[in-house]
Amino acid sequence: MKILCLHGNGMSGKLFEVQTAAFRRLLGDGHEYTFLDGLLESSCVIGLEKVSSGPYFRWNVELTSAEILAAQEYIQAVIEDEGPFDGVMGFSQGSALLASILLQHEIDSHKKPPPFRFAILFSCFLVVSSDSTFAQKYYEIGAKDHVDSALQGLHAGESSGDTTATTEGVGKTEEKKKEVKAPTHKVELIRKSKRAALVEEIVDAVASSARTGAKFHGSVGHHIPEDASGGLDGFPRIYHPAIMSERIQIPTAHIVGRNDPFLKQTAIAKKLWEKKNMRYVEHAGEHDTPRSAMDVKAAVAAAQWAIQQAETSQSRWHFHK
Repeated sequence: MKILCLHGNGMSGKLFEVQTAAFRRLLGDGHEYTFLDGLLESSCVIGLEKVSSGPYFRWNVELTSAEILAAQEYIQAVIEDEGPFDGVMGFSQGSALLASILLQHEIDSHKKPPPFRFAILFSCFLVVSSDSTFAQKYYEIGAKDHVDSALQGLHAGESSGDTTATTEGVGKTEEKKKEVKAPTHKVELIRKSKRAALVEEIVDAVASSARTGAKFHGSVGHHIPEDASGGLDGFPRIYHPAIMSERIQIPTAHIVGRNDPFLKQTAIAKKLWEKKNMRYVEHAGEHDTPRSAMDVKAAVAAAQWAIQQAETSQSRWHFHK
């Protein structure tokens, strides 16, 4: 199997090769791996400088559609030059980029062959659309007061559940209301409270990821605007399962640390897959690939399932042989 591999933020293709060495060794022979470097130079993950002199790369700086589109176009060029690829393997930011490519395919060209037959994703992050107008009506449907309320609380370091809704967006507040869970399906968005909860979950996921990311990279990107006064154009277009019916169809192994500080973001991302075509495995670590022999074995079993599903599928699509 020919597998395209995308590293995480502040790493490199060479480092991802080292990071997955034990996993790939147990996965077995017969696979050809292509490890790419991200488009953008980057500082390294804090502490990595002790074991590697770099260089380091990333696929995007912010969660902007423009950066995701540029990265997708680069990957497409690699596929045309060096592909086709049977499968993909990614870590963190690399996993999220691959998921974005797969979802964009389902949105635009679901009747055409998917770009890959299977995926092995470690610590998949928030998945951002390359379309800057994605789900515009759902962003607009969350009234400005809910957006401002969520932003004000998050910039103050609070969780979305602790924020209060403002009236007309000008400093007036209502008494704190009971927290409403974010919707899981479009039909729930007929309720105003669910629309507000959706906006708050998306903003909270983006903002908390930036704060947590600072622990790994030493800085926080400007992922979200200070308020909604400039409109919704600056909001990251996060693929959320409640605002889209499309799901990724190819067999996929999701491998995540049960102590990963980005579990909130992973929980949103994994719902973007068709359940029957996904295996979800947790290991004992944090935001990393599995380390213990038992965890590596479980991760490999999930990956082998995905590969076997791709091999035995009666799909009409033709791929690399």
